[in-house]
Amino acid sequence: MARAKRTARADARRRYRAEQTFAEAAVDDEPVEETTPRREHAPVTAAVLGEPGARRGFMAAFRESFRPLDVRGDLEALPGIAIRTRALWLPILLTLASTAIFAAVRPINPLTLFLFQYFVVTPAIGSVFIAGFMSPRASWLLGAIVGLVSAACSAFLEIAGYVPVPTNGVAPQPQDIVIAAVSISPVLGALFASLAAWYRRFLQLMNPNRGRPRSTGSGGRRADGKSRSTGARQKAPSRR
Repeated sequence: MARAKRTARADARRRYRAEQTFAEAAVDDEPVEETTPRREHAPVTAAVLGEPGARRGFMAAFRESFRPLDVRGDLEALPGIAIRTRALWLPILLTLASTAIFAAVRPINPLTLFLFQYFVVTPAIGSVFIAGFMSPRASWLLGAIVGLVSAACSAFLEIAGYVPVPTNGVAPQPQDIVIAAVSISPVLGALFASLAAWYRRFLQLMNPNRGRPRSTGSGGRRADGKSRSTGARQKAPSRR
């Protein structure tokens, strides 16, 4: 009886070992899944692709700030620029106001001399710079118009005798003053206004996010998903 039990136990152990060997062989035949995470490629940013709105390097911003001259398109866009923006009437208003102040305030003081030098005298550097910097396009055209206005104001002040006579005592002839102002001021005004527009584009390409408000989600959440708390940490209610 005891011998029969030992034989049965030995047969059970052999069957168990056979089943384990079969199970291990079946597991070895199955495909092994990759446990090591694959390395993802770094995303291509907008700066690499050169997309609009991406920050440029110095040389790239320097080259991309130049714009080809489009005379016909600028002439067509001039009425809209003059109506919808302040790029034309604001510098003209500054030139006219400076002319009136220089003619009214006597004797000449540092303030009136400053206004005369930067907003009246050919090519009215302050006025044409404002026109070129604020203009969305056609900056050269706005600079030429502002230059003509400043030439007329400068010629008026000199012919009317508001400008002191040079130290040598020789006053220029009125026709010479008008010809010099009208021929030089529009050209220089267009040049300085174009440089101002180029400088504005250069700054925008170097720092495109300057002046943009930070985006926040609904409920006062920031772009990173975190909500703005009113305090550093809310106090827990005291237990009674």
